[in-house]
Amino acid sequence: MYLSVSLISALLFFSSKSAATSVVTSRISAQNATVEALVYAFPLQPYVTFANSVANHSGAQWTTNSLAHETTLANASFRTIILPNVDTLYSEALLDLSGADLVATMPAMEEGRFFVWPFYDLYGNNVCNIGTVTNSTPGKYLIQYRASNPGCAPAKGEYEGIITLPTVYGAAMLRIEVSNSSDAAHVVSAIQPQFSLATYSPAAVARAPMLTEALLNGNLSMANPPLYFMELLARVAAYNPPEDASDISRISAILEAAGISSTTHTYTQPAGVDLASAYTAAMGTIAAVSSTPADFISLGGGWMTTLPSLSGDFHTHYDVRASIALGAYLQLQSAEAIYPVYALNQHFSSNQTYVIEFFGKPLVNGFWSLTMYDGDGFLVPNPINRYSINDRGNMTYPNGTLVYGGDSPSDSNEPFYILLQSTDHAVLAEWESNWLPTPANSEEFHFILRWYGPTDSLTDGTYKYPNITAVSYLFLSRPLNVQTYLSEAQYRVARLSPTGIFFGETALTI
Repeated sequence: MYLSVSLISALLFFSSKSAATSVVTSRISAQNATVEALVYAFPLQPYVTFANSVANHSGAQWTTNSLAHETTLANASFRTIILPNVDTLYSEALLDLSGADLVATMPAMEEGRFFVWPFYDLYGNNVCNIGTVTNSTPGKYLIQYRASNPGCAPAKGEYEGIITLPTVYGAAMLRIEVSNSSDAAHVVSAIQPQFSLATYSPAAVARAPMLTEALLNGNLSMANPPLYFMELLARVAAYNPPEDASDISRISAILEAAGISSTTHTYTQPAGVDLASAYTAAMGTIAAVSSTPADFISLGGGWMTTLPSLSGDFHTHYDVRASIALGAYLQLQSAEAIYPVYALNQHFSSNQTYVIEFFGKPLVNGFWSLTMYDGDGFLVPNPINRYSINDRGNMTYPNGTLVYGGDSPSDSNEPFYILLQSTDHAVLAEWESNWLPTPANSEEFHFILRWYGPTDSLTDGTYKYPNITAVSYLFLSRPLNVQTYLSEAQYRVARLSPTGIFFGETALTI
């Protein structure tokens, strides 16, 4: 059965006439409510960026509910999302359940090739995944809107499973593992076309307005960010409630107190509200996430990652949701992938060279990579077009043998090394296969590890995480190999820690 927009609004989200909402609203100051509303709304801006790219993928008219296949791996010009990986080919879709359910068709995948087809709500929550990790059965999957308790449900009738989104609008971003350019060509020609989306059973009455370019972009401007967020949220909030049903009434009251109307879908700035200071406070709340230890787990050696309960699917943790939207939009749940980062708030600059020492091969059921990004979260241009080091490349041990693809067993604990160095400086031949270029001109950069199909060893303390060492250009420019470098490390190397660089017992801030 299909419900009208007004009935959905009345029953599921903005019940402005309910006694509970009225009582809660009376306790919320308009200023504080505006701060919370801005934090809540923050993921909408990256969604709009994603939508504008995907819906106009063909260069023709705005398109939803259709997979847009990327036919080349992400490179330095890729701008659809921040922090893209270069391990998979993407197939993106803008989901609009306002007028109909959808059917996703998934083919049988080649043995040994990792893939994941994640589905997201409007706010970037990864509510359901089908693919390798979930051992999903090939076939058809029904995608439906359900205002609470979203996720993956068991097979029913002709469908291998049911995917339910808590919002009328959403996104999908299929990722298929590739090894190299020739393998990518095979995926493009033989695998991507077998995945599809199609509308099913049109609604008698629309659930919400259609997801159009005008809805997301018309008469909105980021010239005034806080006003942009509030006006955009007002347009979509009534049809896209919080993921957790238990928080619907509270969020309804907050948005009402902040000046968002559930009936006119417009924003009116309440008297006395300082929108600029509310925006500053909201951005402070989001920024504070990266320095909140309770939101992360330590992996050892200065490495950490977000708690599994806060990875990909954020529920009522709207500050974390906003922080991830800013730094890792469309994150996967931790069962699919883990993204270890080194020393939160650590700044790396390409005026310095670093060596990353791995203590054996990480055990994954999929694959892993270390990817380089500039200060804005995009891939770094470089003359060899290398954006990551991974387990499908030609990394070598210090003795010159291959780390992967040779005789070394998959559970080897023999150390290997990755060099992070700017293209401004020449790289020795011994390091070339293990070199990941950093930006030119002494720019800041950061990097991310990705474990796809992670095993328990990567979070339970079994696996020893890599050391990161700062090395001078002069030292690396000498004609010496990795083995000589290691023998001289105690004299020439400064060991990084989460708090600074240590020369013996002396700490320097970086």
